[in-house]
Amino acid sequence: MTGFIEKNGVLHVDNIALPDIAKEYGTPCYVYSASVIKAQFTALKEAMERALPADRQPLLCYACKANTNIAILKLLQTLGSGLEIVSEGELLKGIKAGFTGDQIISTSFGKNESEIKACLEANILQFNIEAPEELENVNKFAAQMNKTANVVFRLNPNLSGGGHSKINTGRKEDKFGNTAEDILTLYKRAEDMSNVTPVGLSIHIGSQVSQVEVFKPGFEKLAELVGILRAQGHTVTHTDIGGGFPVVYHDEANLDLDAYAQWVRDIILPLNTQIQMEPGRYMVGNAGVLLAKTQYIKTTPSKNFIVLDAAMNDLIRPTLYEAYHGIRPVMGHNAPMETYDIVGPICESGDVFAKNREIPTVSKDDLVVIQSAGAYGFAMASNYNTRTLPPEILVDGDNVAVINKGQTLEELMGRESIPDWL
Repeated sequence: MTGFIEKNGVLHVDNIALPDIAKEYGTPCYVYSASVIKAQFTALKEAMERALPADRQPLLCYACKANTNIAILKLLQTLGSGLEIVSEGELLKGIKAGFTGDQIISTSFGKNESEIKACLEANILQFNIEAPEELENVNKFAAQMNKTANVVFRLNPNLSGGGHSKINTGRKEDKFGNTAEDILTLYKRAEDMSNVTPVGLSIHIGSQVSQVEVFKPGFEKLAELVGILRAQGHTVTHTDIGGGFPVVYHDEANLDLDAYAQWVRDIILPLNTQIQMEPGRYMVGNAGVLLAKTQYIKTTPSKNFIVLDAAMNDLIRPTLYEAYHGIRPVMGHNAPMETYDIVGPICESGDVFAKNREIPTVSKDDLVVIQSAGAYGFAMASNYNTRTLPPEILVDGDNVAVINKGQTLEELMGRESIPDWL
C-alpha cells in the first residue's frame, strides 16, 4: 500500500512509525494516509484529463458515505473534489468542510422532509431521484421554500455491478433506481411541475467493479435513454455515471482507469452533457488501517487465536460481507509464519477478522494492522457491547493530527437517562 511502508523493520504511515501512534493515542485506532488519498484522486483526475477535452471534464464527487470524517472531506475539497451525499448529516459535514451547494449531489434513498429542505436551503447542484414519491416531495418542499430544484432520475439498468451481493445496486430486484419506462413518465411529470427542473439521468450499478467492460452496457443503456428523452422533446443536460471503482483488499484487480475513461469518451461524451462521477471507497479505502494490539494468543487443540483489542464494532465488514482484509504485524515481519484465526473480544462467534490466516508469528502486546480499512470502517462502527468508538488519526508526511478523538465511556453513558418513574 502506498503510504504504508516498512522502514528498518517497522511499519510506518508516511514518515511516522505506527508504534509511536499507538503509544500516543492508544489502540484500537484508525490511521489514514493523506498521501494515498491525494494519489488516488490525482490518478482518476489525470485519466479523465488524458481522455476528455479540457472543457468537458467530469465533476468528481466523492461519495462520502465511505468515510465522512470532516478532515477527509476537507482534504478532498482542497484537491478540487465535489461531494456526493446520502443524508442530511453528510450535507452538514460537507458544508463545514468547505463544499458549496453547486458542488454537492444528493443521491440518498428515501429522502425525508428535513433532508430535502436542508439540501434546498444549501442550493445543491441536484437531487438524484430514486422513486416517484421523492419527486413529489422535492417539488412540494421546494414550493414551500420558494425554490426550484434540479432533479436527475436514477436508472436501474438491471445489471450486476460486481463484488458481494450486498453491494450490488443495479439489478431489478435492488431497491435503487427507476426503470427506463418509469423515467419517461417521471420526466414528463417533472416538466409539468412548478418547482423542479428535470436535467438528466444517473446510474450506479454497485461497488468493487474491477472489470472495465462491466460499465459499458450501463453506459449504453444510459445513452439510449438520453436519446429517447430528447426524441420526445425533453432537455437532458446532465449525466451522472456513478462510481463503483474498486480497491485491492486481497487479490482483486485494479480498474484500468484509462480504459474506463475511454468508455466515458466513446459513449458519454457524445451526449454533450455535464458529466458527474461518484468515486467513494476508491478514494479512501487503501488510505486507512485499523491499528490494534494483541491482547493474548489463545491456543486450542484445533486453533491458534490472535485476540485483538479491536472488534467487529470497530470494523464490521468481515462479519457483514465476509470481506477480506490484509492483516500484518507492525514489527517482526521476518518471523516464522503461523496460522491463526484473528478475532476480537466481542461476545459473538462472528467477531472474526480472518480465519486460518497465515502471518508472521505474533505474541502478546504485539501491534497489528488491519489493512484497507479507510472505507466503510469507522463509518460503520458502532457501540455494540458498550464499546467506545476508536479515535481517527490523519498523517501527511511528518504531520500527525487527531481528526476524531474517539469516545470515552463517560461520554457514551452520558447520552442515556433513566426515567423518573423507574
